Amino acid sequence: MFSWDSLRGRRARRARRRVGPAAPERLEGRELMAYTSLGFSLADLSITGESAPATQWGGTLTVDVTLRNLGASTITEPTALTPPFQVGVGPDGTVNPPYYTPSQADAAASTVAVFLVPRGRGLASGVQVGTIDAPAVGQNSIEQFQATLTLPERPAGYAAAGEYTVRLVANYDRNVLESSYRNNVSPPMLVNLTAAPATPTLRAVSFDLPATGLSPGDVIAPQIQIANLGAAALTSDVEVAVVASTSPDFNLGSSVVSLYTISGGIGGVNSTPLPNAARHARGTRWLRHNIVTQRNNIVTINGVNAALPTSPSTYYLGVVIDPYNKLNLPNQPANRLELVKLVSTVNGEASTGVVGSPSTNVFQNPPDGLPVGVTY
Repeated sequence: MFSWDSLRGRRARRARRRVGPAAPERLEGRELMAYTSLGFSLADLSITGESAPATQWGGTLTVDVTLRNLGASTITEPTALTPPFQVGVGPDGTVNPPYYTPSQADAAASTVAVFLVPRGRGLASGVQVGTIDAPAVGQNSIEQFQATLTLPERPAGYAAAGEYTVRLVANYDRNVLESSYRNNVSPPMLVNLTAAPATPTLRAVSFDLPATGLSPGDVIAPQIQIANLGAAALTSDVEVAVVASTSPDFNLGSSVVSLYTISGGIGGVNSTPLPNAARHARGTRWLRHNIVTQRNNIVTINGVNAALPTSPSTYYLGVVIDPYNKLNLPNQPANRLELVKLVSTVNGEASTGVVGSPSTNVFQNPPDGLPVGVTY
């Protein structure tokens, strides 16, 4: 029997194979931070927006643009740490302070292209309808601005009416070097194009008075909101009246309690950008009633004191737009007396109007002048 076949030989061979240094343990990776190949961070623009819900070819369209710079410098740039509001330009055109330099992650002024795309189609199927000048955006910052575009006449191959989407393309001329261009196109924003000529449509959407308890002879100071729900602006002055009537109609038996004038007209919905979620019938209710942030197509009238008629004992009070038909407005309601409220004397009670004067007491104290609460 050969020696290499013996038990002792096999053990010796196994021992020889185990002889030698152990394999070194692999260290964890030491990758660099997210620098570019140039050695510093770059800007990264992202864009979203809101569009007016309706317009027409050859008409105007207003859009709100939100431009974000997601880039941020990952290296120390001492000369770029000066707050932007402290940076100015002197009479000779030099930057002040003189040591200031922009960060490599800042985005210079650029352009935003606006495309109109048939709904359900890609950006390549759209037509460019305008360009917006965008301001510079510092690193990790945001800029919001509004622009109004004039659409061209209907191009060949595009429907005269129907649903389209508005798409915004940031940094369209590519004059800003970015780390990524994949987020430079906004989500689609719905807009409805109409074929018929756009006209203003005025409605009273808010008439702030007590819901109950109005009596003949009361003194009121109404707040009224008038909205233009049409796709065209009203460019002339328009009168708005508070009217009393013996029936919930505007007729020969009606009388004007107070008259107000809206100067300069009212913009249409083509100048009122809205989020997509607020374009449906249910979603627009919060846009029409007692809004805090007033839209471009809504005007608020803060009425002065006016006395209601003292007779008859029961009548109706409402808002009438253009009561004397000076403008002959289209699309007005047949009744024309809007947001009607009841004025009535109950059981022969006198007027419930309250007349008072401003208090001279300090805010924390009641009218008797004594402090409220425990005093020490």
